[in-house]
Amino acid sequence: MLVYRTPKTIKENSTFTFCPGCDHGIAVKLVANVLDELNLRDETIAVASSGCSVFLYNFLDVDCIEAPHGRACAVATGIKRAMRAQKKENFVFTYQGDGDFASIGLGESLHSALRGENITAICINNTNYGMTGGQLGPTTVLGQVTTTSPLGRNKEYHGFPIKTAEHIALSDGTSFSARVALYDIKNIMNAKKIIKKAFEYQKKGLGFAFVEILSSCPTNWKLTPVESHNKIKNELTKIYPLGIFKDVLNE
Repeated sequence: MLVYRTPKTIKENSTFTFCPGCDHGIAVKLVANVLDELNLRDETIAVASSGCSVFLYNFLDVDCIEAPHGRACAVATGIKRAMRAQKKENFVFTYQGDGDFASIGLGESLHSALRGENITAICINNTNYGMTGGQLGPTTVLGQVTTTSPLGRNKEYHGFPIKTAEHIALSDGTSFSARVALYDIKNIMNAKKIIKKAFEYQKKGLGFAFVEILSSCPTNWKLTPVESHNKIKNELTKIYPLGIFKDVLNE
């Protein structure tokens, strides 16, 4: 069920700082709702990456650390192992952008999955480097114009975009990998369910769990919020299909 009240895990008097129409706000609230429902707030340590996702600590009332660019999964690994050495089983998750998770931090992200680190990673995919001006990123789609690809992404020059959820699903240490979107109520409700499942898999000790979220970026896409959500629905989901790509409990 979608919860409309302000989650307890959201800080009081927090001010929305994302661009108008950006889906980060929805994603953060879904995470807070799930932390409330699973009673995880007091044992959670969140790792925020560089980029728009860094503002996580402004909204969530949990212990939060900012990782160097691309190193969120490595930092989360260190935290999880350090807590375990003290016989504490803290809940640890990362909140990252696609540039952070799948480009600058691809090595850290992939090897965390290959090792089966018992953490959860959330990746916001808005197909560009949002905070720094809208440059071409690892998930920028073919033909997409950005500040560093003014003629559009070209496969011969830039290569193909990475399908992160599918790649992470190939790792033996991955317990769960899925892609969701936030362009309408039905998909928002499904995204909450998927995030909850990824969090539960960590609680069960099943290994690396991953959720990729297709998100709008009206500012850098130069579209209205409505046009941005239509772009996700009609264009991006054809390139990045929604669904579950690995689920160890249902294989």
